[in-house]
Amino acid sequence: MELKQILNGSARWSRLFVAVVAIALAASVSLAGLPQVLRAQNSNSFQNPSVVLPLIHCWYKGKVAYYIQTEASDEALAQQQNVNYVPRLSNAIAAGAVDDIDHVTNFNQGNVIPSAPIPAGPTNTDPNYTPIWQLSLVTWKSGTAPHVLKSEEEVLNAQSQNLLDIVKTNIVINCPVIYTPAGGLLPTAKIIGDYENQSNR
Repeated sequence: MELKQILNGSARWSRLFVAVVAIALAASVSLAGLPQVLRAQNSNSFQNPSVVLPLIHCWYKGKVAYYIQTEASDEALAQQQNVNYVPRLSNAIAAGAVDDIDHVTNFNQGNVIPSAPIPAGPTNTDPNYTPIWQLSLVTWKSGTAPHVLKSEEEVLNAQSQNLLDIVKTNIVINCPVIYTPAGGLLPTAKIIGDYENQSNR
């Protein structure tokens, strides 16, 4: 399996959507109390700058969710995904700062995540959520009937039935979740496309 397949989720989904993520500093912050460099960035010469990033489809608790990918601890994966290569990300494993993300190696489906910001934004109440993910490779065993796994529970149930194998790697990726049906859309993000109607598919 090529690493470039990892984290792409469903190709037909990831090509349909882009996330426009606002990166301007919050207007409610008093400029007088900010360092000079931050005051300059908040000047009128900056008109709400934004960036366009690929939006990647995944599964969370039986529903379609979306995240963006910005870094990877594995050099080959970073090159193939055109994201920042950050080897120090792997240190997050020993620090206990990661959560698992499941990638199915031999069936075409989006990755599966077990946690997300609920609700998305500064009022998130899920203490288990982290955008730092340790990659697990999920492989259906020969003779089984693969199907879409839409939650961590479904992955673990299939494993308990001896239908698939899970191999946890040392690869760590930075993939902030920006939308789930349960948590809504990150307040600073704007998605172009009818993403809400895709959530039950």
